[in-house]
Amino acid sequence: MTNTQLGGFVAELADLMALDGAGRRRVSHYRRAAMVIRRFDHSLAELIETGADLSRVPGIGKGLAGYLGDLVRDGASPRLERYRGRVPPGLPGVLRLDGVGVTRARVLWHAGIDSVEKLGNALANGELRGLHGFGPAVLSRVQRGLAAMAALSGKSLLSEAGRAAEKLVTSLRGAGLVVEVAGELQRRLEIVATVDIVCGAESEEVWAEADNCPGVTLGSRQGSNPIEVSLDGVRSRLWAVPPGVIGAVVHHLTGPPAYLEALADRARGMGLELTPAGLDGAGEASGTESTIYAALGLPWIPPELRNDATTLARADHGLPRLVERGDIKGDLHMHTTWSDGAATVRRMVQAAADRAYRYLAITDHSPSTGVVAGLEAAGLRAQAAEIARVQEDYPDIRILRGCEVDILPDGTLDLDDEILSELDVVLASVHSVFAMTAARMTDRIIRAMENPFVDVLCHPTGRKLGRRDSYPVDVREILHAARRLDVAVEVNGGPRRLDLDHRGLCLCGELGVRVVVSSDAHSVTRLDNVNYGVDQARRGWLQSSQIVNTGTLGEVSGWIGRRRR
Repeated sequence: MTNTQLGGFVAELADLMALDGAGRRRVSHYRRAAMVIRRFDHSLAELIETGADLSRVPGIGKGLAGYLGDLVRDGASPRLERYRGRVPPGLPGVLRLDGVGVTRARVLWHAGIDSVEKLGNALANGELRGLHGFGPAVLSRVQRGLAAMAALSGKSLLSEAGRAAEKLVTSLRGAGLVVEVAGELQRRLEIVATVDIVCGAESEEVWAEADNCPGVTLGSRQGSNPIEVSLDGVRSRLWAVPPGVIGAVVHHLTGPPAYLEALADRARGMGLELTPAGLDGAGEASGTESTIYAALGLPWIPPELRNDATTLARADHGLPRLVERGDIKGDLHMHTTWSDGAATVRRMVQAAADRAYRYLAITDHSPSTGVVAGLEAAGLRAQAAEIARVQEDYPDIRILRGCEVDILPDGTLDLDDEILSELDVVLASVHSVFAMTAARMTDRIIRAMENPFVDVLCHPTGRKLGRRDSYPVDVREILHAARRLDVAVEVNGGPRRLDLDHRGLCLCGELGVRVVVSSDAHSVTRLDNVNYGVDQARRGWLQSSQIVNTGTLGEVSGWIGRRRR
């Protein structure tokens, strides 16, 4: 059992306890423990199996250690089952909706609304009007939360889809099959409906090997093509095709339809026909992506750029060299145990050094975020002393002092200019009070960017995929202000954020707004979230030169503080 799974069971227990009426402090302890467990570097299951005392792990007491032990050794917990028996099974899903929370979830429960489906029906039928705690603003938030949840229903986040695909591909290749990933995952969409994997083999062979993949549930009968499977809750399709047309089929399945239609129109104009197996009438050179594009007089177009006919129009004039993962030379947004991170400054620095970074910024939260141990001036100065000590042991990587500072409702910042002036880099973010008009939210953010110490605007639209939509904000006006004020805008690599999205990033490119690709890592492993940020930057047609943290240490040092001189 993975740490992510164990953390999920602890989070579930915390939700059930809260709904059952447990004290807030006790519930908060379990929720913090769930976060710690998910971000823990070593396998807790392995520690349990070797007899280690988990109660010595910070954040895990004896009661929780026993709970985890039951889960690992028996695959179940009597304690969890007792709580599951006391709370309706659909109620925790209601609790996760933006705008609900424990108190409102219990109000809904007592009103007979104990599932997301029932809540959606009640909202549509006007049954929530007059219910205690459900005024117009809350109803609006709940409606947006339901819409965000519906957008992810039956689908997967990019990160989840990628992990499931990697397991499938590894297993199938280990069995000797030639396989390639296609579809929405290949285009790196934020939300993936289905993972498509193309296999150069007969359907019966693919079915047999899929049946042997650990954790796979087959949803198709033998002889089906494609073969529908599920792994870790991710829906996938395995396509059996002749080995000679794998490349063409991958291209066809990657799509999307509007893009393929534009390509087909271009092919017809040249006396050719684009089919799932390649180009008819182009001779032998028609069965791979590169030969298809060459025959159509086009450069090879990266999957991230394949959208519609506009892509082809731009490709006719040449394509930019898109940013690549290897271009990233440092990470300017991460958290440590000084706020809500799971790793110390030293461990995060070591992990950044392991990734061959030349610099990183430690950017723990300011107090108003509401997370544990947000840093005020004294805390930031104490952290500076630790950073200085760690820096002595890592002369080859520059540790920048930073902070992710809350943008308050009136557009001022959570820390005063005196402490901001001591930092190397300042990130500004909205973390609360989302219920504003677009005009007020836009003015709020622009006012914050006008502070001369702000370097980066983080996750500018505030969305969390599957949980809440963006707050109302005029992105174009924000970006025009960022260009005028010389503030960079973040594409946050957190799988639930990926914010700005590719449309906003395209606009950054058009307007000349600098972009920072960040991991927003709260643990060592999540430093790799930067890969998802690069994916979205590529979807936004961005080049390395448009991204701040592809620069050398000297270039970034020159960029930092440019507005303060």
